[in-house]
Amino acid sequence: LWLPPDFDPENGSPAASLLKQQLDDFAADHEEMTINVRIKAPAGPGGMLDALSTASLAAPDVLPGLLILPRSEFEKAARQGLLMPVDEIDGMLNPGNLFPFAEEMTLVKGTRYAFPFAGDALCMAYKPVQVAYPPTRWQEYIQPDAKAMAFPAAEPQGIMPLLLYRSLGGSFGADETVINLREDALQESLRLLSDGANVNAFPYWLIDYTTFDQSWTALKDSNATYAVIWTSQYLAELPENITLANLPAPDDQPFTLADGWVLAFPQTSSEQLARYQLLAQHLLDTVFQSSWTEAAGLLPVSEEVLLGWKNTAVSGILLEIGRSARSLPLNYVFNEVGQLFQQGTIEMIRKQTSYIESSNKILKALSE
Repeated sequence: LWLPPDFDPENGSPAASLLKQQLDDFAADHEEMTINVRIKAPAGPGGMLDALSTASLAAPDVLPGLLILPRSEFEKAARQGLLMPVDEIDGMLNPGNLFPFAEEMTLVKGTRYAFPFAGDALCMAYKPVQVAYPPTRWQEYIQPDAKAMAFPAAEPQGIMPLLLYRSLGGSFGADETVINLREDALQESLRLLSDGANVNAFPYWLIDYTTFDQSWTALKDSNATYAVIWTSQYLAELPENITLANLPAPDDQPFTLADGWVLAFPQTSSEQLARYQLLAQHLLDTVFQSSWTEAAGLLPVSEEVLLGWKNTAVSGILLEIGRSARSLPLNYVFNEVGQLFQQGTIEMIRKQTSYIESSNKILKALSE
């Protein structure tokens, strides 16, 4: 079993102890099997993807029976033919009724190559002392008296503008070789950023922010009234004076994007698949997933898992966020348009160009 460093069962955290216990329980129930856990960085030299591709050819014996890896590296591995499709494997492995993002993040080119393991979604954090009723729609938030909302305008993947574009009905087209943007949704998303900048809801200093850690700090330090953050950032600390809500939406349908981790089987797993499936089932068990995701501060992949949390105040909010979350776009989308969306966002906040000019610039760059 290959695991990323964050999920190391020996790192001494409460979540690690739960995972270690779950693995020990499995070993006790299946004395004929030994579990070897390897901790590997997902990316980079010697990382999971690197080792999967070199060992597949040279030394298939050293490949794991199963591995847990982040969504973006999983997508690369699936595209390179390094993972087994799991459509044939018993769907009972899924821990309950999956959230939309969890279903989506296991699909590459219409084929399912993994089971969802844990998630992390974008949301809005604020201090209830300052905000009695957080805005649920952008229209109600972007008003002359708007209070500052922190988000990383210069984040290189352009996640925030991509989220706005998707929430307005934008898509990227069915053909992965060419990106087709919807002009109306693109203009509307840039217009929203422009309107927000004009009333100082999105202050000028956001162009210096490149990470969601910076927006989280801005809220904690009271430099902003709202912050766009990952649910994991809040769950890692659970500050008493801060709470979460869904991001405002264009209409009555909340919308957000989520990232996550999946459990997959390398191509070489087929011979021993029945045994590896038993361990997968043990790791995807709903009761274990409930206690482990809560201890790890991660968003569960299904409603059933979330309902097992002890902290019902937080799980109630996460339920709304989970139901409205879709998977982050595929890697090729970030590669093609991430920087263009980032540039457009900076232009809107700097008030350099009109939203129509910026939209045209993005469409022109894509057509060249």
